[in-house]
Amino acid sequence: RHDTRVEIAKLHNELGATTIYVTHDQVEAMTLADKIVVLKDGEVMQVGSPMELFHKPSNEFVAGFLGSPKMNFFDGELGRLSEDETKAHFTSDFGNFGDMRLVSQDKSKGAKARLGIRPQHLRMHENGKIEGTVTLVERLGTETVAELVTPQGGQFRVATPEQLALEKGDTAKFTFKLEDAHLF
Repeated sequence: RHDTRVEIAKLHNELGATTIYVTHDQVEAMTLADKIVVLKDGEVMQVGSPMELFHKPSNEFVAGFLGSPKMNFFDGELGRLSEDETKAHFTSDFGNFGDMRLVSQDKSKGAKARLGIRPQHLRMHENGKIEGTVTLVERLGTETVAELVTPQGGQFRVATPEQLALEKGDTAKFTFKLEDAHLF
């Protein structure tokens, strides 16, 4: 599949022709496209370049569809909103967080919200607010992926090029940069 994808990309570049490629495989979409149209049930969810959709998803569906491993979501509620309503605070069982990108159309303080953080944006830190118990560690050579469960029972993943010293049953805490988070 990888070899075929490479050949299609080469043909596209050589021919210089406009090509429409339909796929359910997000890796193919990200690697072959200049522009992606994400559809759900026949409705356009978002249109943009692969990296635009990856870094600034317009809704939870797009955020969860693009990226591997998929984006983590944590339940909570909106706190104080910025004056222009593009950022908000987030409150959850594991803590309060400052100004983060607000994607949600429901922009009222106290509204239910989901915090989205990509597994690659979580960093192990002794004072991190997101805590979990390791249920699985995948050591892939170039990357380590760990699956964890919060004390409240929510699952999340961490992906890093580092060789994490984690084993099944270990407890670890994680932090992230506010600019890497999205509120849905």
